[in-house]
Amino acid sequence: MKTTISTILFAILLSMTSISFAEYEYYNDDELNDQDVIIDLFMVRPLGIVGSAFGITMHTFGLLFSVPGENFSETAETLVEDPLNYTFNRPVGRFEEDHN
Repeated sequence: MKTTISTILFAILLSMTSISFAEYEYYNDDELNDQDVIIDLFMVRPLGIVGSAFGITMHTFGLLFSVPGENFSETAETLVEDPLNYTFNRPVGRFEEDHN
């Protein structure tokens, strides 16, 4: 079981690095690249959900430090709001954060 999980995680990490080294295509606002949409729907969004859950968990544990330090809103924005916005409020296939 451990071997299967590590193989799957390794394959995911390997595929993500190959995407990062790929040549970036510039496109107009009206054009969507099919590969970007598929990668977004099947890799980036699920990883965003996992990252959001991890951020919520870390924020919950971090309350012990952020409430007395009076930086609750900053940690909530960084660990919870930003990952949730990137996962659910971003247009499909668009990885830049400047799109409205």
